[in-house]
Amino acid sequence: MNIISLITKRSIRESDPKRQVKMFFTSRDFIPGDVIEIIDGNKKAAAFVQLNEPASNYKQAIRTGELDLPRLKLSKTGDYKDGGVITSYNHDTFQTYITDTSLAQKTNDTFLKDFFPKKRTPIKTQKRKVSKADSFSSLSVNKYFGQKADHPTEMHELVDIIRKYFGENARYGQGSFSYYLGFFKKIPNYMISQMFAEAKNSPKDRDGQKKIFWWKVGQYVKKEK
Repeated sequence: MNIISLITKRSIRESDPKRQVKMFFTSRDFIPGDVIEIIDGNKKAAAFVQLNEPASNYKQAIRTGELDLPRLKLSKTGDYKDGGVITSYNHDTFQTYITDTSLAQKTNDTFLKDFFPKKRTPIKTQKRKVSKADSFSSLSVNKYFGQKADHPTEMHELVDIIRKYFGENARYGQGSFSYYLGFFKKIPNYMISQMFAEAKNSPKDRDGQKKIFWWKVGQYVKKEK
């Protein structure tokens, strides 16, 4: 049994990156980079195989019921039934189109032009209200300045966001800012965001999500050596 991560024509149109990747249980062993035909919303749909992992990597979560994923439904009719491969793409190349869907529209590839939206719907953000402090002790830096501190690079911002999400506050060693940054420098920013989104999609608690995230980081770094 495997756990497969897919991006579909419908999911890529989600404005929230966490919802762009869909995870399923499957007995098939698909190759990342392949495009297969699945049943998505009771209709046939093309899906890009982003990741295929042995379910044994999550055996504890599966055993306890913490990881409860639907089974992958493959098309049962047509030229690509039962997991037939429609086409294949280089994983990193396809990822560039996920990051910037407008690039897909500039290619001569009719599949990419149809798969990716012509224009990304901008995410609406609300201006954060700054609440007044009840006392001097409750006056935080954010309340005082009314905005988040700037980050020198996107990677530094990712480190800050992910550390805060996992409740990391170590100044030195494991869990520190420099510890995260040391690993993140070995990985493209889009991959870090993807790993974080996939970990957050897990029904496990925050500690379990952190383990999944660092397992993914370790696997990527190990593969690149």
